[in-house]
Amino acid sequence: MRTVGALMTSEVSTVGPDVPLLEAIGIMARRAISCVVVRDGPPPIGVVTERDLVRKVLAAGRDPATLRVGDVMTAPVHTVTQEASALEAFQLIRTRAFRRLPVVDEDGGLVGIVTQSDLLHAMIADMEEASRLKSDVLAVISHELRTPIAIVAGYVELLIDGTFEPLMPAQQDVVAHIQHASSQLVDLVNTAFELTQLEAGRVSVTPRLIDVGMLLEELGDEFEARVPEGVSLHWHNELGAEPILGDHAKIKTTLKSLVDNALKFTSAGRVAVTATWAEGLVTFVVRDTGVGIPAADLSTIFDMFRQGDSSGTRRFEGFGLGLHVVKRLVDVLGGTITVDSTPGVGSTFRMTVPAPRTAGGQPARL
Repeated sequence: MRTVGALMTSEVSTVGPDVPLLEAIGIMARRAISCVVVRDGPPPIGVVTERDLVRKVLAAGRDPATLRVGDVMTAPVHTVTQEASALEAFQLIRTRAFRRLPVVDEDGGLVGIVTQSDLLHAMIADMEEASRLKSDVLAVISHELRTPIAIVAGYVELLIDGTFEPLMPAQQDVVAHIQHASSQLVDLVNTAFELTQLEAGRVSVTPRLIDVGMLLEELGDEFEARVPEGVSLHWHNELGAEPILGDHAKIKTTLKSLVDNALKFTSAGRVAVTATWAEGLVTFVVRDTGVGIPAADLSTIFDMFRQGDSSGTRRFEGFGLGLHVVKRLVDVLGGTITVDSTPGVGSTFRMTVPAPRTAGGQPARL
């Protein structure tokens, strides 16, 4: 955070309290400035601003030609030091309803003036830089985490498949818990990485041929071990075999997040994914029979760090990033996403993105 000394204007017009007001106004007019600082010795004792002149002259009820600066100045004057942060100075300006503050040295002598506009622009620039650095750090961390986490998840799969040796029932239960936790961690890191890329503006659309049936089959294989007991997961492809043109990775990421979200909030019943196509648009509908979303939460469900249950004792896992990233990715794809929900009945998410039908070619498979 920058200091006031780096933002202040050192060329300050000053007048004494006994100077005729019309003379002070003339100084302001000739120099095209909106205020003068009043001082009687080194420390400032007040300010006269263009904004306050008319009000104070009218309040004085006298001929302006008879007024002195001291009659209309704002006093006592609040000052800041050169070492104060921009935030400290801005808070003082905001709480005191000022537009500018005299800047003094350690002895109280006037050395400059800082305006509300200067401070606000500086803080915005500092926050943007801090946000950029945060995004860069998170991008590096999440990128570096992806490889070791993927290795852990891969070895867990090998253990479950009995690649090394068959597992005892008790071992199978333990490894299943490890698989569940590692899968959550993989999804969280991937979501965090996707979010940092979105925040940094590094996400672009890469169209490829996509066989939607193949895509749903891939997702079905990935979710096979993640469907809770008492819940069934169904996939319906109504497009046929003709490929569509779209960003395979982003469409798969958004669908995976929507299905994962539906399974998370469905303890019994079913989750169904349906893909349709019409007039150059592909639509994926994810319906569940879960807990549903209260009407009051529907308008914020795609906000960052939001869940239907945001209390400290909420029952459901997650940081509330998944649906936010889905909305951002759908926006990048030039599509739309909507949600309808009834508490206790379930939710329906409908995602539509541009996807021309393309005959021939080799569909994408990752």
